[in-house]
Amino acid sequence: MDIYVGASARAGQPTRLQALRRRLSGALQAGARPYIRWWMSGERVTRVRGVRLRVPVGVFPPRLFHSTKLVCRTVDQLDLVGKSFLEVGCGSGAISVVAARRRAKVTAIDISDAACAATRANAALNGVPIEVIESDLFANVSGTFDVAVITPPFFRHDPSTQLDHAFHAGANFEYFHRLFEQLPAHLHTDSLVLLSLAEGCDAAIGEIARECGFELQIHRRWMVLLQFTYVFRLVRP
Repeated sequence: MDIYVGASARAGQPTRLQALRRRLSGALQAGARPYIRWWMSGERVTRVRGVRLRVPVGVFPPRLFHSTKLVCRTVDQLDLVGKSFLEVGCGSGAISVVAARRRAKVTAIDISDAACAATRANAALNGVPIEVIESDLFANVSGTFDVAVITPPFFRHDPSTQLDHAFHAGANFEYFHRLFEQLPAHLHTDSLVLLSLAEGCDAAIGEIARECGFELQIHRRWMVLLQFTYVFRLVRP
């Protein structure tokens, strides 16, 4: 299977060194699974980028997965004053709260009503205004945005629970087909679109993006537990 590998994040088979690093990373992550299961078994209070969050059971936990942390770092360094900002798949609302603190006009969407409730609660907890919309991708969204940020599911499985939607993109990557097909209607010429993926993701994600007129360019990367997490910029050539 083609995957995104190494510093280049280009599609292809990993080198011997990259394969060894990924095996070691997998062993480290496997060792952390009991802690992850425990952490997700109850409501937790955590902090991401100075944002205090309550994360109920059944909502994506940003503390445990590095994609949200890297996107929060990235968003916290953008000039967002007065800009319209869309978070696709808001989970607990960490990224949206960071953007709102940067004085963006934030809209947060998620298919999960539990995630939407958590984002509303965390916006109130941090004293920032966020419009939260329960929506299956863009079904209930109108208008265009200056900045759109997406932390997508990327495993090839069909979701069966609300929480599954944070991890599973469909057996045939239906999520990505719909995402890249529908996204252009909510962008204007100068929109910035950021997408987070982890090393080891199926390269078909990039192929689906290209079929819909997007290219993935590395915007930022971060290695944790011997594995790269990427923030890509979606560019329309």
